[in-house]
Amino acid sequence: MTGPHPADATQGPAAAHSNHVAGNITNGTSVQAHTISQVHVHEAGFTAPTPRQLLPDPGAWTDRTDDLASLTAGLDRMAPDTVRVIAISGPGGVGKTTLAGRFLRQHHERFPGGALYADLRGYAPGRRASTAEILTRFLHATRPGIRATTSEELGAWWRSVTAANPDRPVCVLLDNATDAHQVKALLPGGPGHLVVTTSHEPLADLAGHGAVLHRLSPFDAQASLAYLSLVLGADRIAGDRRAAARIASLCGGLPLALTVAVNTLAGRPERALGELTTALCGTHSTVHTDRPVLDRQEAAMTAAFDTRYAALPTTAAAVYRRLGHLFVLDVDAALTAAVSGLTRQAAAEVLQVLCAAQLIEARPAPDTAARGPVYQFHDKAREHARRLFTQEAASGEPARVLRQALGFYLYTATRAERRAAPNHRLLDRDYLYPPQEPLEFADAEGALGWLKAQRDNLRAAIEAAVPARIDSMVWQLTHTLWPLLRATHDYDLWDATHRLALGAARRCGNAIAELEILATWAIGLRSAGQHADALEAFEQLLHLARTACDARAEAHALHELGATHLAAQRPHVAERFLRQAREHRARLVTAAKASGDEDDLITFQRSVAITGMCLGDALTQLNQAAPAVEILADACQTLTNLRDRLDAARATALYGYALTLDGDPDTGEEYGRWAVDECDRIGPPRSQARSRELLGQSLQTTRRRGEAAALYAVALSIYERVSPSDADRVRQRLLDLG
Repeated sequence: MTGPHPADATQGPAAAHSNHVAGNITNGTSVQAHTISQVHVHEAGFTAPTPRQLLPDPGAWTDRTDDLASLTAGLDRMAPDTVRVIAISGPGGVGKTTLAGRFLRQHHERFPGGALYADLRGYAPGRRASTAEILTRFLHATRPGIRATTSEELGAWWRSVTAANPDRPVCVLLDNATDAHQVKALLPGGPGHLVVTTSHEPLADLAGHGAVLHRLSPFDAQASLAYLSLVLGADRIAGDRRAAARIASLCGGLPLALTVAVNTLAGRPERALGELTTALCGTHSTVHTDRPVLDRQEAAMTAAFDTRYAALPTTAAAVYRRLGHLFVLDVDAALTAAVSGLTRQAAAEVLQVLCAAQLIEARPAPDTAARGPVYQFHDKAREHARRLFTQEAASGEPARVLRQALGFYLYTATRAERRAAPNHRLLDRDYLYPPQEPLEFADAEGALGWLKAQRDNLRAAIEAAVPARIDSMVWQLTHTLWPLLRATHDYDLWDATHRLALGAARRCGNAIAELEILATWAIGLRSAGQHADALEAFEQLLHLARTACDARAEAHALHELGATHLAAQRPHVAERFLRQAREHRARLVTAAKASGDEDDLITFQRSVAITGMCLGDALTQLNQAAPAVEILADACQTLTNLRDRLDAARATALYGYALTLDGDPDTGEEYGRWAVDECDRIGPPRSQARSRELLGQSLQTTRRRGEAAALYAVALSIYERVSPSDADRVRQRLLDLG
């Protein structure tokens, strides 16, 4: 029999080659193909663009000249061979983030490595960003593909990446920090970098790190009037300076309060300034009566928000309250429609009204293409909206709005999951409030893009469902994350959500859900290199599957036990589990054929091939080349027929190495080079490196040591960016070559 051959690189190894190789083609027809010409070896990989993540400056920039000069002087005083830190503090709404962004833009040429931004959410109750979350985001922006699990490992990667290019220092803005410890955990490595933090209170503990502490004060009367002149026009302010001065005083010199308060005047030139002073005075009086403990700045902010809120249309006011009550970190039209009963178009218009009123702000971000315009609350505005919702919500409204939001995320994430990971096991869903206008995903890329864009909100949804005791929502939302976790290897998200979901599934008494959540959690543990924990979880999974007489779950558990032993470099143990798994999955294929279920047939055929690929890998490590060739030939053919290009390429790389071990080095090299090229076209960095490593092993077997070393060197350069354990293995191969 003949094995598959890479006849057409755009379709995969679909045709057969006239090798005299034992194999068992279960699908398709074998034909002879042409000979592939020599392919040069090159390093492929994605180079991340220089990050430019700072929020845009507002158009009405006013004053702060002395502050900018002070910050610049502080920067110049600090030693350039250190990581420099500037900590800006001041009351909410005083303009700390705007000042920090302006300052960093003035000095952008000093930081050719780029500018990174993170909102630490220190003043958003229940939403504080974890160190692992921020490090994962920074590494994704600077070195995509890195696999790490703990905050310590992520921190080590972050410091290594930022120390690797001393001529390209970065600047980092850490917004809304609350303690020095979190800031220190996010400091980059190497000299020349700059970290700027913002906080309400001074982070005095950073002074020991040599930080410059800068307190930002509210505008004085002159600066406030200058700001009003920019927004409303100098002639209009000159026409009633007394009223303008009163507005500035009532807003406490806070730029955010001034922006919110004068918003209605900006679009209505016929309206007298005195009307706003009257409204502000009224709300100030109410605020001081209702909340006498507020200081001057807090009272000014509340009065400004109350004044602007009172001018909203009824529908916009209701949406503002509801969105402020929710767990989400940002909002878009689809979510707004789901919790307000509006169409998406009407919801988009309401969001524009709220943005124009300065009650929410547009969020420029690279991931918004998957969602349309995205908005977020300033922490003071969210606090205001939540307080109003508590005061004005009808009976049962808080619970209903929460369930509507959770229902939107569950329904939409499930659609994305099924588009992005069609082979993922389908489980029942509880849709109490499905959206009236469901989002459509044209392809897997679009579905995965939405999941990535909603990553933070999906995590917040899962965490919000826990105290609400909606256990079915906790595990079902977690189950939808599989394609996102598989693509991003966000182990912080993986671990945090699955810990919650496993308990929720057990409280629901749902054995199938418990099996699925335990399985995907264990896969995450193995991917993170926690082999002992993964094996323990998979043993639990196997026991549960057998107790429940779930043949599919049993086969899955056997496969994963084998794959985990293989990852832990125990191929002799792995072989036993993988053979059992392949036999179990083959029986599932037979059953699916008998039942006529095409979806199950495709799923189980693919699972047999994936297990075969792992088994073939184990057999090559055990020097059992002939059976490895037969099993890998079958896996290549099946994966190609199923149009799974990446896994077909991965299987082909192993197949080429097995052929070499089995005495056909020329054909083995041909397959190996095809796999390298195919992985370069479509594969993630780890697959690109692995295909080169296997081809290098083939050439080393035939004593072509120089060519093998060149392949190992390129593989090592890729692994060093994404996987320390793989890098160590290939580094040893190079040492063994001498």
